[in-house]
Amino acid sequence: MIDNGGRGKTEIVDAILDVKHDLGKYLRMPIAMLPADSPDPLVREALIQALRRTRTGPRGPRSARSIWDAFSAEVAEALGKEPAFAALAQAVARALAWEDRAAAAAPIDRSSVEADFAAVGARIQELLQEVSSA
Repeated sequence: MIDNGGRGKTEIVDAILDVKHDLGKYLRMPIAMLPADSPDPLVREALIQALRRTRTGPRGPRSARSIWDAFSAEVAEALGKEPAFAALAQAVARALAWEDRAAAAAPIDRSSVEADFAAVGARIQELLQEVSSA
């Protein structure tokens, strides 16, 4: 059962829709826009952009981590105990772990990045469905 912590369901759904747009869409975009045969340096650059400059708005660029931290703080009281929120948190942690790998010299496994980033969007959608049907 979702404990909205005094917040209305509409506010929670709006927060999820915002994070769906900012992480679910913009996290994937830099890599998805690369040609399939892009060399590792371009993939690495797109990965760094995806994680560090995920969303650019009126206040400048925001990182995936800052977007997640703000969302998590906003909905933690209402959704922190929900299995769908826990699954989303795990997916985001896997996606954010690519930040360290992007800084390493090892080649980037593009298909793994794409799968991890896609999982974030899928878990956001599951959370949205869970909250909307509650």
